Amino acid sequence: MRVLILGYRNYELNIFKHSQPEVTVLKKFLRHKIVQYLEEGAEWFILQNQPGIDMYAGEVLLELKKEGEYDFKYIILKPFLEYDDRFKDEDKLILNQIEQGSEFSSYIFNRKYEDPSMFRAINSFLVQNSTDALILYDDAQESNLKYIYNLLLEYSTKHTYNIERIQFDEINDFINSDF
Repeated sequence: MRVLILGYRNYELNIFKHSQPEVTVLKKFLRHKIVQYLEEGAEWFILQNQPGIDMYAGEVLLELKKEGEYDFKYIILKPFLEYDDRFKDEDKLILNQIEQGSEFSSYIFNRKYEDPSMFRAINSFLVQNSTDALILYDDAQESNLKYIYNLLLEYSTKHTYNIERIQFDEINDFINSDF
């Protein structure tokens, strides 16, 4: 099982500092979900390593690796060269630690951004090289995630592919369950 983890960027969640309490909640929620995948046999996790859900999931994966209870690997597939140059320094430090803990890190395109068609190719590559997707995407807050989500839906009609879409209500239920 190769699980692609996707979700909102930090600013789309109104998170502007890593110290905000929402980060702690999201990381606990993601840990809960990732452990479920591990207990179902997930061997690989795929991240793009960008601020937001990717970063929080990466931190959880790094913590789980250090704890050593589960046998798994994770890889970082950044979209293109210099993609992360515009990230804040605090985020770059965290993302660098996550990347250093990965088994493999590379760029999907080993060149700089050229045009929007690159994103379609990147999304296709990510979907075709994973078997499952854990995506935090809620129709109530539209974002560019809609493109990969629609691709996931289309791909799953022709291939065996599991999509677990998390919406804000599920996170609220998790919070209310006294995690």
